[in-house]
Amino acid sequence: MLKITWKYIYDNRYLFGKYATAGFIAAVIDFSILFVLTDFVGLHYLVSASISFMFAATVNYWINRHWTFKSSGKRRKQLPVFFTIAILGLILNNNIIYMSVEQFKLHYLLGKLLAAAIVTFWNFFGNKYLTFRIK
Repeated sequence: MLKITWKYIYDNRYLFGKYATAGFIAAVIDFSILFVLTDFVGLHYLVSASISFMFAATVNYWINRHWTFKSSGKRRKQLPVFFTIAILGLILNNNIIYMSVEQFKLHYLLGKLLAAAIVTFWNFFGNKYLTFRIK
């Protein structure tokens, strides 16, 4: 089992910083598509969240593969793992947004912000230890 300590966090700060930068770019895409599809197109916020999350996950994969983790693994082996992690992240994401809106009466974008903060860690560890270790 992975033991996370301050030393571990410190030793991985540069990698996590790159991951956070890639995540920020993906988040801008995610929030932008979510907002446009919900407020201008009129889709339900969870449908919009699902579409925007998948677009952002695709961009996130590309940036992380080529820049953050500099992976040379075979895409046909990595993509199924990446998207399995992303789909589990999407389920977690949408549940957090749903609970935020329906139970706590928050605006859907605030729920998305909370979800993004939580799902980021799920995606980081899943991709670091699974996806981008595949050769």
